Amino acid sequence: MDDKDICPVCGKAVSDENCITCTICKTKMHRDCIDEEVLTDAAGEYLCPYDAAIAALDWFDSVITCYSHSLTEDQRRELIDRLRSYIELLEHTS
Repeated sequence: MDDKDICPVCGKAVSDENCITCTICKTKMHRDCIDEEVLTDAAGEYLCPYDAAIAALDWFDSVITCYSHSLTEDQRRELIDRLRSYIELLEHTS
């Protein structure tokens, strides 16, 4: 069985019935395992959790690169604090 046939959300095998396929990496996921609002891009294409996170980071990078000069000190501090929380979450998730 290919890794792309294992749902990255629940870790169980996925059949072609009732599955969603990531547009980017072709990983299959159970339709019931995902929040379609979170794991679809602007064009309505499905993304796996990893590719959705990468797309969000790419968008965030564009916004920060172009507009960080317009943020107040408090706004920058809030963003930094949230980013630290995400890093902590990722470092302690197994």
